[in-house]
Amino acid sequence: MQPRYSALNQALHWITALCMFAVLPLAWVMTNAKVGSSLQHATYNWHKTLGLAVLLLTLFRIVWRFIDRPPAYPPKIAAWDRALAHLTYWLFFGLMLWMPITGFMNSAYDGYPIKLFNLIATPELFPKNQELADLFATLHALGQWPVYGLIVLHLSAVAFHLIWGKNGILGRMLPEGAIDAGTP
Repeated sequence: MQPRYSALNQALHWITALCMFAVLPLAWVMTNAKVGSSLQHATYNWHKTLGLAVLLLTLFRIVWRFIDRPPAYPPKIAAWDRALAHLTYWLFFGLMLWMPITGFMNSAYDGYPIKLFNLIATPELFPKNQELADLFATLHALGQWPVYGLIVLHLSAVAFHLIWGKNGILGRMLPEGAIDAGTP
């Protein structure tokens, strides 16, 4: 039987993935929407809300990883493949901290506090400081391409293991009883 991540780890993974796949198109829409439009304001607020969710989920996932360890890899997985998976995992975690923190700091110093779910206003925590806002905006923008790269790498690895590897690795992140075409 394929060793699997716990149900909680699976849920956290898939919820984080859904948030990430929502945050990215929201970023594209908000930066291309008419400046000052209601669409731009709404998409910024949803982007920030989901970014905060990613931050909180990631902090919990990091702590939880030390409590609820990941399952063993199938024996067919090469040492280099395991090392790359671990590196990718921790780089993802780093970026899922980096992006919401730098985005939040940019927004906070720019005088735009988060409006959760486009409804609940949060207080301004820092005085407006354009120099710091610009610094954090730059740091936030620097993280976007590594995020895209890691997503492509992760999805490519999943496809590789599912299609060519046929080693059951996908089953680690699926609930028991789910179809795992990669299981030999």
